[in-house]
Amino acid sequence: MFVAIDQNREKQFAFHDDKVRLKSLSATKKLYCPNCQKQVFFRGGPKRIHHFYLEAHVECSFVGEPETQEHLGGKLAIYNWLKEQYPNAYVALEERITKTNQIADVYADFGNDQRFAFEVQCAEQTAEKWLERRKLYAIAGITDKWLFGANYYKEIDSEYIVEGEIVLRLKYLQQTVNEKERSVYFIDVKNNLVKHIGKFFGISYRTETRASIKMQQIPINEMKIYKIPSPCKYVLGNKLSYEKLQEYFIARTKEAAELWHERKKQNAITMERIQQRQEQRKRFNLYKKYLNNFSIEKVLQRMSHREQVLFKQLIKEYGLTDSNFPGIFNIQMQDYKFIHTPYPLWQLLVFHKAIKHNYSKKQLIFSKYLFQDIKAQLRYDITDSKEVATLIHSYLVLLEKCGFLDKKTFYRKYTHPFTIENNILPIVNKKELNANVAMYFSEFNLLKIGWGDYYSTQVFIKDEEQEILENAVAYYQNLVINKMNSPLHIEEGLIKWLHQTALNHSIQLEAHEKEFIDYLNRLVLEGEFISQAVFDTFIALLEVKFN
Repeated sequence: MFVAIDQNREKQFAFHDDKVRLKSLSATKKLYCPNCQKQVFFRGGPKRIHHFYLEAHVECSFVGEPETQEHLGGKLAIYNWLKEQYPNAYVALEERITKTNQIADVYADFGNDQRFAFEVQCAEQTAEKWLERRKLYAIAGITDKWLFGANYYKEIDSEYIVEGEIVLRLKYLQQTVNEKERSVYFIDVKNNLVKHIGKFFGISYRTETRASIKMQQIPINEMKIYKIPSPCKYVLGNKLSYEKLQEYFIARTKEAAELWHERKKQNAITMERIQQRQEQRKRFNLYKKYLNNFSIEKVLQRMSHREQVLFKQLIKEYGLTDSNFPGIFNIQMQDYKFIHTPYPLWQLLVFHKAIKHNYSKKQLIFSKYLFQDIKAQLRYDITDSKEVATLIHSYLVLLEKCGFLDKKTFYRKYTHPFTIENNILPIVNKKELNANVAMYFSEFNLLKIGWGDYYSTQVFIKDEEQEILENAVAYYQNLVINKMNSPLHIEEGLIKWLHQTALNHSIQLEAHEKEFIDYLNRLVLEGEFISQAVFDTFIALLEVKFN
């Protein structure tokens, strides 16, 4: 220690008071520890830093292990630097912090609540102990700065380093300090230097304890305390190291601005997506309500007079009503608003022109020619012609998925027309089934129809509902593929009667005939598709058994 008190409780300083007088006070046992009041002795010479010490067997709660010359020299160097650099500040050695009962190696008070404690750490200390002491300084409102001795500075030879870097072995304590302070200071008492490393100048870990770092060497007499825009608030440095710090903060400010701009952009995109999803959800609910309450009369109200005339002609020709209106003509597609004509009309018109009344020899459909053929009967903005043509082409793809068309891939280079597979329009007098077919092919089920890669998709339809839609589409596709105008119907009562007749032994059924009747009964009960072949087999069975 550098400070003791005499019998009059006056402070005595080991490094600048009269050495002869201090030796005399020590010899007459008139020097005491200012903290525990126990007797101390003066020691000094040409090779030792003058200081006071307690006898080995005497314990003091404020003084730990005997101080090394490095620790004494470090404290004195920091003390002298502060006194010289900041002559108006209150600077003291081994100042006791009353609030937390700590002893700061060097204490400085600059006024305006700017108080600092400088600790020269030469002995081993754990990270946990350092955090505890740091917390106490924070409670007292004191900024603590730690300078580590030679015991903590371990430079390692390495061939694979960048110019201007060195490799250091950093203990867990220094790594913790770097995380909290972004800086680690080493004091070189012999050369009167402070070595500054940390995140500000660049640090990258090679292993758990080895790091490549860029170090700043600061002569203690050039050192100053700089305030910086960082959680640690203050750093120790000279003019050169401070300039490098400013470069770091300019780069970080620019990086932060770019990051903020990017986050703002991403937030805007996120908000836009949320709004789009909300709008999609709203459209989904409206579309679902529209299908469940579909009315030709309501659709007519949204048409122009010319469109009404055309629509009435078409529904009369195909014999369409509210309950049997095909779902394949009621599909709300992605980007459907490019065509102002209601989709029940333009989709029916596409089928009418391209499939039902296609008189070309090869039965081919070119979407661009089809668009030219029907565009006069559609309402759309002329600037959206390309989008309208694309929408018509996409609808032809849906007709292909339903079984009406096929894609002729090997026709000519870059030209892939559709070819007509089936031109019979099945009419099903089930409003719910038609609504399910429309919903399956709509913009709200893009993933299932294979268009998820082309559009941003959101799942609106639950798994159990999806199964119902798929069954409805499979039923309708079977009608299309089998070229049936309407589904074949067998009364459930007729099947039961046939069963009962067989049980009463009025007729004899073979094993395979019983299996057929059971199979047919399941189709009827579950409302599944009955093919023409199954229907004809049933009629033939009746004729054979009841001829």
